[in-house]
Amino acid sequence: MECSFQTSLLLFITVSYFVVTESIKPNRMAMKLIHRESVARLNPNARVPITPEDHIKHLTDISSARFKYLQNSIDKELGSSNFQVDVQQAIKTSLFLVNFSVGQPPVPQLTIMDTGSSLLWIQCQPCKHCSSDHMIHPVFNPALSSTFVECSCDDRFCRYAPNGHCGSSNKCVYEQVYISGTGSKGVLAKERLTFTTPNGNTVVTQPIAFGCGYENGEQLESHFTGILGLGAKPTSLAVQLGSKFSYCIGDLANKNYGYNQLVLGDDADILGDPTPIEFETENSIYYMNLEGISVGDTQLNIEPVVFKRRGPRTGVILDSGTLYTWLADIAYRELYNEIKSILDPKLERFWFRDFLCYHGRVSEELIGFPVVTFHFAGGAELAMEATSMFYPLSEPNTFNVFCMSVKPTKEHGGEYKEFTAIGLMAQQYYNIGYDLKEKNIYLQRIDCVQLDDYSPSK
Repeated sequence: MECSFQTSLLLFITVSYFVVTESIKPNRMAMKLIHRESVARLNPNARVPITPEDHIKHLTDISSARFKYLQNSIDKELGSSNFQVDVQQAIKTSLFLVNFSVGQPPVPQLTIMDTGSSLLWIQCQPCKHCSSDHMIHPVFNPALSSTFVECSCDDRFCRYAPNGHCGSSNKCVYEQVYISGTGSKGVLAKERLTFTTPNGNTVVTQPIAFGCGYENGEQLESHFTGILGLGAKPTSLAVQLGSKFSYCIGDLANKNYGYNQLVLGDDADILGDPTPIEFETENSIYYMNLEGISVGDTQLNIEPVVFKRRGPRTGVILDSGTLYTWLADIAYRELYNEIKSILDPKLERFWFRDFLCYHGRVSEELIGFPVVTFHFAGGAELAMEATSMFYPLSEPNTFNVFCMSVKPTKEHGGEYKEFTAIGLMAQQYYNIGYDLKEKNIYLQRIDCVQLDDYSPSK
């Protein structure tokens, strides 16, 4: 048998009163995406940005840390012997969180959505250095769950776990090494996940493989209980629940926008025009085929080969974590020069390092600004209006500044100058649908309220 049940006297007692309403491989599991800024302030002692320079540096640090996390993930897939993932970067930079519960009886979780990794893992008891003092929900104790299953070394999921290997008592142990802190170690296990549907019913999934982390270092000094990986490996929750998933992102500037949504299962929202993606089951990352960029009716002079995945650290991905878009150097210079030629004659520059920033408000100064469009293979497009191309920096009665939300990847080293990561600013008011069986991503511009399962209109 691949997995072995943990038992205790309390385990059998809990079974007697807990009733599972349904246990299935759900076709559609809709979950609210929770904006991280809507959760209580993670570090009350953190310095609050005051000046425009403070705001720019703060946002850039966040997006740069996320890009570093992606770099590390890509280097791992290349088999780098000195690879270390810094999960702290993912925690500090990821914008959206997901709520669900684990075990029977269900224990609530608040996890980070991450399309750049392929394992759902949470903190578990007994736990070294857990962040329970900072968390909204209690740390999951598998000894109290009637459905917790530890996976053996020969379980098929074990080979896909981070540094998965055989531990004591034939348990599959995963070990995620971090750049800072003591790392995360635990067992690969299987457990049922509980979701609350829009009509208030409770749905419990089939047993899902996940990482039960007993030693998580000090990285998780926050409200988060773990990371929900939606990458391409078999351990990904998206893969285990079917071959499709989708997410819809609305207004990022409004932390209380209530219609951001993640949908897992084969009835996910697969809408709009498809474009092919490349991935392997050994690789967590989805690559796209970007063919060109236009500004209004002007097609930028960028050869399609700039965006081709033609070797290590090249190609284009759509990222769920970074705020900025990090553009291949040649493409960035073309876009930068075109935007600058449009705005410089009309607006006053705000000078800070090499950022393209201007005085004023996006809603006033950029009325009629041409749409910037990313053109993908197959005809799919990602069209960005001014609110997706520029982020506002303002303080009442003090300053109003806005900056372009695109940066060159060469800032992270010359070896990444031909790599592109399209960030969340560019994905505003889009539904992004993944069909892993057909190997397509579908892009549909839409107000997420039209798709939201919790909307009164549905």
